[in-house]
Amino acid sequence: MRVSATITLCALLFSISASAEERWILIAGTVNEFHTDARVFNPSFEKDIVVTARFLPTDTGNSGVITAPGTTFTVAKRSMHILNDVTSALFGTPALGAIQFDSPDPFEVTSRIYAQLPDGTLGQFGPGLPASAAKSKGAILQLKDNGNPGEVGTFRTNIGVLNPGNAESVVSWTLYDRNNAAVAAGTTTLPPYGTTRAERMSGVRWFQPVPPAGTDLSDAWVSFSATSPVLAYASVIDNGTTDQTFVPAVEDAGVAPSSPPSQPTTHTFDVTLQDFSITFSPGPGGIELGDTVRLRIRRLNGIHEFQMVGPDFATVVPNTNPGTATVERAFTVTQEGTYTYFCTVITCGVGHNVMTGFFVVGGEDPGAPGY
Repeated sequence: MRVSATITLCALLFSISASAEERWILIAGTVNEFHTDARVFNPSFEKDIVVTARFLPTDTGNSGVITAPGTTFTVAKRSMHILNDVTSALFGTPALGAIQFDSPDPFEVTSRIYAQLPDGTLGQFGPGLPASAAKSKGAILQLKDNGNPGEVGTFRTNIGVLNPGNAESVVSWTLYDRNNAAVAAGTTTLPPYGTTRAERMSGVRWFQPVPPAGTDLSDAWVSFSATSPVLAYASVIDNGTTDQTFVPAVEDAGVAPSSPPSQPTTHTFDVTLQDFSITFSPGPGGIELGDTVRLRIRRLNGIHEFQMVGPDFATVVPNTNPGTATVERAFTVTQEGTYTYFCTVITCGVGHNVMTGFFVVGGEDPGAPGY
């Protein structure tokens, strides 16, 4: 029974979308302090129209799970139909999900998600999108994820995706940081008419593994490709006010070169601290953007500690005291330029001033690091 019902519903939706006006609200619901209002506009000067709405709950794991035959309502000519707390108003549920609207006649839909807080919030406006807006290849730009709820002056980003078609879609994601370096990748499988919750961009929902600690997502973007077209979007949230900004996907016309670029490499170096020198074995070279540098730091004699800074003088290896053991430290290379390392114990001896060196990522390498 379940299989036949699923096939019937998929066939029903396919026939509707092929012959009628159709719009999707990508995410709606009433959760905690968040509410979703919708408006349906009839542009006709001459006639009332009938609109049918169907609800797709998020993350059901089942294809074609939609309320059928749907909820029907009339929108008077030249009027805007008000649907506050839209999932409760139309379907008697506060649950999260996407909504498909269709009608034999032209119409438009918009939505607003907002938080009911003592000071009020503007929230986020979202368009009603046609299935024709779905993309097999796209990008979501101008994203921020540099803080957590309550941290004034920071933002976080949620991503969501809807499959408006009657075939499974496998979506591949790539996350790029502020420096346009690819820092994470993952896949999402959506059943026919499947939809997801909007969840944190930097979380395990989208990327496995998640971006490395310290990744700069203060200005980031995401690319995706899908085996069948999807409606993907992001919501950038102000952590101080909870106000959101809806970010739709744009077309991604880029074509990968025939020879794939080299993959990030992990470079491992033994670092020895001793009076008058810091030595690397092997010598630090061949390091590129996106690579991981892994250091095995040991102290041969004296009282020495180790630190490294990047081209912008930000610390990439924190102050490390290896004591009598070997201590491992690692970081991902996110900038081209000079990386400088040095002993931090200024009282280590008369050779302290020469216990420093550098290596260069990108550009011209001036030669072996100095001591």
